Amino acid sequence: MTASGSSAPLEREVKLQVGEDFELPDLDGVAGLRAADRGVHVLEATYWDTDAMDLVRLGYGMRYRTTDSTAGTWTVKGNTTNDGPALVREETDIDGEPEHPPDAALQLISSEVDASRLRPVAWLRTQRHIVDLLDEGGAQWAEVADDVVAVLDGDRVVTTFREVEVELKGSPDERRLAAVIDRLRDAGAEQPAATSKYIRALRALGRVPA
Repeated sequence: MTASGSSAPLEREVKLQVGEDFELPDLDGVAGLRAADRGVHVLEATYWDTDAMDLVRLGYGMRYRTTDSTAGTWTVKGNTTNDGPALVREETDIDGEPEHPPDAALQLISSEVDASRLRPVAWLRTQRHIVDLLDEGGAQWAEVADDVVAVLDGDRVVTTFREVEVELKGSPDERRLAAVIDRLRDAGAEQPAATSKYIRALRALGRVPA
């Protein structure tokens, strides 16, 4: 998915839907991991596609996202597969201004898409509570994000939902991941789901079938 033809970095994450009254459990000590709370951050994301949803049809996602109102980053995702409960996607971050996708991002998408027709199609505001899970050596093995998400249409909130993501940063370890998921399930999280925030937003906005 890179312009040079080399493999893009892989994002590996598990998504679990949770209710509004969900309380993130204490994850310290689960499977030998140490929990480090990074606090709450606000993410503002604008997703781009054509009116015909060509990127979605071809399996891509493209967004510009800021964190706590700082300078943002463009991200292109694609080639999604499943590995057990985890979604695995190629993910490339690119610097650029918010007004239009930079050339480096456009080079990562299919030539079937007319880049001149790309425009903003969905807007999300996420309040994200982040807890890092550190291994025995103190390296980050996973990031747990408790997300309260608002889907926007201008200033209007179309819908809200909440989910927990476990994004693996270190080497995959099925037993360790299962232990973390079990702790979240015991606290009230649902079974892992495969639907991205972006697709949930497009459904709420009526841009793709529910």
